[in-house]
Parts: sequence; structure tokens; C-alpha cells
Amino acid sequence: MKIAVAGMGVAGLAMAAGFAELGHTVRCADIDTGVTAQLAEGNVPYVEPDLEDLVLRNLEAGRLIVGAGLETLLSESEIVFIAMEAAADAYGEMQLASLWSLADRLAPWPDPTGQAKIVAVTCAVPVGTSERLESRLRARLPAACRVEAVSVPEFLGEGTAVRDFFEQPRIVIGASSEEAFARLGSLYGRLEGAVVMTDRRSAELTKLAGSAYLAVKLSFAGELASLAEQTGADYPDVARLLGMDPRIAPFAPGAGLGFGGYGLTRDTRVLVRLAEDAGAPQTLASAALRSNALQPLRMVRKLEAALSDPARRKVALLGLASAPGTDGLNEAPSVRLAAELLRRHPGITLTAYDPVIGPAGRRSLPRQVRLCGSAEEALAGADAAVVVTDWPEFRGIRAEHFKKWMNRPIILDGRNALDCAALNAQGVICIGTGRLPAVPPDSNRLPDRTVAVRQP
Repeated sequence: MKIAVAGMGVAGLAMAAGFAELGHTVRCADIDTGVTAQLAEGNVPYVEPDLEDLVLRNLEAGRLIVGAGLETLLSESEIVFIAMEAAADAYGEMQLASLWSLADRLAPWPDPTGQAKIVAVTCAVPVGTSERLESRLRARLPAACRVEAVSVPEFLGEGTAVRDFFEQPRIVIGASSEEAFARLGSLYGRLEGAVVMTDRRSAELTKLAGSAYLAVKLSFAGELASLAEQTGADYPDVARLLGMDPRIAPFAPGAGLGFGGYGLTRDTRVLVRLAEDAGAPQTLASAALRSNALQPLRMVRKLEAALSDPARRKVALLGLASAPGTDGLNEAPSVRLAAELLRRHPGITLTAYDPVIGPAGRRSLPRQVRLCGSAEEALAGADAAVVVTDWPEFRGIRAEHFKKWMNRPIILDGRNALDCAALNAQGVICIGTGRLPAVPPDSNRLPDRTVAVRQP
């Protein structure tokens, strides 16, 4: 089947390369010509597990064609997937200018068979967008150019996009005709997930609701972990026991610094705004956003309890990306944590290390944060460290390394990634999330090897 994908973000590219891997001919286009130019040269501009190999393999095989003209997507394809991620402001107002611009650029096509072209919206959009898109296309295209807009929301996560494409538990198709259902069902038939048919508005709301539900679940986990710390309970045990309840199972969100990633936060905001405009406020989703914004403050307070006078100390952030395996800093907890530390303790020295965040990520961080080239460099002389992203590399840092590199080996494990019990037994103060430290976080018990203290 001849397919086109408009929008070469991580999700769009994973989808395009995934369909090509299944044997289809896939044309790729994007308004950002810089992205398509890099892809045409064989450079994948994203850090995403397995994506580069998948893209390069299908480019070489000729099944994936990059740099197709936006205007000719309909004439050269049977189905066009729109994966152009729309931005939303802090109030959840989504900017759809790029979507409408694409719709207005699609040229008519000669088709003696009269078969309808399908335009499938995969990205998050306000409910009713697919219907508006179809009306807009039909208003400007000749009557002979039959077209139907559908909603096929993608549920590809950061760090797992390729796996999520091939292992989808369900594929949601929102359409208004049996013809569209049949053709899309045939396309997705080679994937293992169950194909579920529904109307367009229900499919669009499912995309937004999925993000909002996850936001609520993660926020609840964060607040529950905070309660566990205050009451002497152990959050990992509580989460495991909750998951054994058939009314709740599964329950497995890790607690920590809150959720990040642009799509999750944006989609939840869009749902909240949509609900307010529709007169059906989503108070739980709105509360989840507020709770998430407080998570970095909770970590700051833990640091203040473990380390005297933070304004005169050096603190290292281990990990910056929203999720391991990616280089995304959109809405990343690390950015919020750094900003909060600098706001509350203006004299603090902050260093940071992430295995994949390079100079380009520097723009997302407060300028006072010094980006380092290794964990050892970031930890050198530090009075405390916070594990922000669960990179496997950090699990390999041993107690002797923390004690050798740091001025004070105090670790706040924001992802419960380390073996805190083992580290505490070897003289490192390691404080997990949602659990009490095995060693009291009293910095006065540790020798201060500081030669010169930075003045605020």
C-alpha cells in the first residue's frame, strides 16, 4: 500500500519507518525542511531506542522515501497520516495553524477509480478536529476528489516509540464509513493489537483522556510516596500491594520527581481546557497538573532536610531527560527542579550530567547550571546529588566512587534506581523516594572536606 506521513517528529518517524518495515511504500514530509534534509542524508536527529536502525534500514531498502512534497501527498498515496504535533499554551489552547496550512496545500488528483483518499489524524487534537478537517478539504477540492478524514490516535511513548508501534495493545480507528474502516483495518491487520472501530470524536477524546488518566495516576503515586515518607511506610511495598487488588491492578507507577514529556503534559492541559469550554470540568486532571508542578518542590525540601545551608553548597543532577533512552527536555522535571533550587537558594552551585543531552539541550536549562561530560565530573566536590533520570549508567556507580568523588556522599534517589540499602551500608547516605533512609540524613555526621566555600 502507498502511504504518506506528514510530520517527522519521533512519533511520526517511528510510524513511517514501522509501516515501511511491514513492506509498504511510505513517503515522508514535514514543514520543517531541516528535519527532512537530515533524514535524506541518513541522519536521524532524535535519540530514541531502535529508531535509527529502523529508519536507515528502510531508507536503504527504498521503502521509506524522505522529502516528499506536501502538496502531492494525496496524489501519490492512498492514505495520508498527519502526525504534526501541535503546540498548546499554558492554558491548553491548541495551535492548529500547521494542520490547516497542510490541508490548504494538498493538491487535487486525477483518480478515474473514484476511490476516496483517507487523511488520518494521529496526533492529539481537540475533539471535532477530524470533522472540521474533512469539511475544509471538501470545500476546496473538486467533487471528483473524494476524501475522508479519520482519527487514528497514536499511543507511542518517549523512549519506547518503536516498540509501541509494533506491540500496540489496541489500535483505535475513528471513522464515519465502512470503506475507511475496512481499508485501515487491513493496513493495521499485520500488527498484533486488536483493531477497535469507533466514531471520530470518541477516538480523539480517547487520545487526550489516555494522557490525562496517566497524569492522574502518576500524580497520585507521587503524593502517595510523599505520604509514605511522612508516615514511615514504604511506597514500593504499598504500590506492589495495591497492584495485587483486582479492583486496582495493575498499579505500577514509579514515584519520583513527577511526570515530564511534552505530549503528556500538553494533552492533559488540552483536555482540561476542552472540558471547561464544554461545561464539563475535569477536576481530577486539573489537580494532577497542579500536583505535578509541586513534585520538584518536595525534592527541594528533602534536599534541605539532608543538607545544611544549600545556598553555600554544590549539588549535582544525575540525568536531565524526561525519560531514559531519549534526549527530550520538554516539560522535563530536571528543568523545574533546577529552577526551583536556584530560586530558593540563589548561591547554590548546580552541575548536571546526562548521557545524551548535549549542547543543544543547554538552551532548556537555567544558564547557571553547568553541563558536564561525565557523572564523575558532575559529582566532583558535590555536597549532594539527585538522581533525576533512571539511566542504567547511574546504577553502575559504586559506593567507593560516590565517597571518592563527592565532598559529602549524600544521594537523593528521585527514581528509586539505586540500591539504597547497599549504599547506606557502605557509608553513603542514599535516600529513596517514598521510603525512609536507612541512615539519618544528618550532614553534620560527615566530614566537610570543602577547602573553599562559594559565597552566595
